[in-house]
Amino acid sequence: MYKLIKYFHYILQVPISTLFILNSKKIHPSYKINFIKKLFLGIRFFINTIFIKTATSYKTHLVMALKIFETHPETEGFILECGTFKGGCAANLSLVAKMTNRKLLVYDSFEGLPESVQADREGKYYNKGDYSGSLNEVQNNISKFGNIDNVEFVKGWFENTLPNLNNKILLAFIDVDLEASLDVCIKNIWPNLIEKGYVFMDEVVGTDYLALFHSERFWKDNFNRHPPGLIGAGTGLPLGEYYIGPYNERDDHPLQHPNSGAWTRKDFSGFWNYYPE
Repeated sequence: MYKLIKYFHYILQVPISTLFILNSKKIHPSYKINFIKKLFLGIRFFINTIFIKTATSYKTHLVMALKIFETHPETEGFILECGTFKGGCAANLSLVAKMTNRKLLVYDSFEGLPESVQADREGKYYNKGDYSGSLNEVQNNISKFGNIDNVEFVKGWFENTLPNLNNKILLAFIDVDLEASLDVCIKNIWPNLIEKGYVFMDEVVGTDYLALFHSERFWKDNFNRHPPGLIGAGTGLPLGEYYIGPYNERDDHPLQHPNSGAWTRKDFSGFWNYYPE
C-alpha cells in the first residue's frame, strides 16, 4: 500500500516538479527554453529513467540541466559523469549536452564497482561488480533514449583514467558509492572545474560519506583551501520529496523517500571560523 502511494505521488508530480525546478530567470535566452520545452524535457527525463534501469532521480537530472542552462553559452566547460551504471542519467545529460552544444564525458569501469579497500567504511554495503553496465549496453541505451553524438566514453578504473583528465569541467556528477572512489574523483576533478564549476552528488544520506565536503584537513592537504560545503547533505535537495532522515531509520517512516541529489560549487565555502574565547 505504501509503495503504491509513493509511486502514484511520484508520477503525478512529474509535470509540477519539472516546472518548479526549471523555473529560473537565469536561464540564458539563447537556449530558447520555453514552457513547452521545459515540460517536454521533464517528461522525457522521467520516461528515460523508467526504460533505463537507474539508481538516480530524474529530478536530480533536471537540477543539473538547470545549472547548465543558467550558464552562458560562451562559458567553456564539459559535462562529466563518474559512475554511469546502465546510462540512465547519461542519456538525460546527453540531451542537455546537445541542447547547449557541450560534450558529455562518461567515466566508468563498465564492470561495476571495484573491490573495496579495508579502510573504506562504505565497502561493507557493496560487492565487487555491483551496479555493472557494459560499455555496449550503456552506448545502446544512450543511442536509443539520448543523443550519443555529444558523448565520449572513458573506460577504466578511476585511479587509472581520471589523472589524465585535462578538460575544463562545467559540471561533474559523481555517483561512485565508495569512499576510495569519491576521494579519487574529487582529487582529480576539482582542479579541472571552471571558476564556478559544479559538483553534484548522488549519495546524499550518508553524513560520514559526505563529510569530505566539510573536511578542513582534506581540503587543506589537497587544495590548500577551505572546504566548499555541500547543499543537500544528509537529506538531498528539497524537490517535492518527503524525507526527514536519518537513513537507518527509514523503516520507521514508510512514506518517506530520499530521492534527490546534493551539490556544491568551486567558489563556495563551508568553513567555520567563530571560536570565541
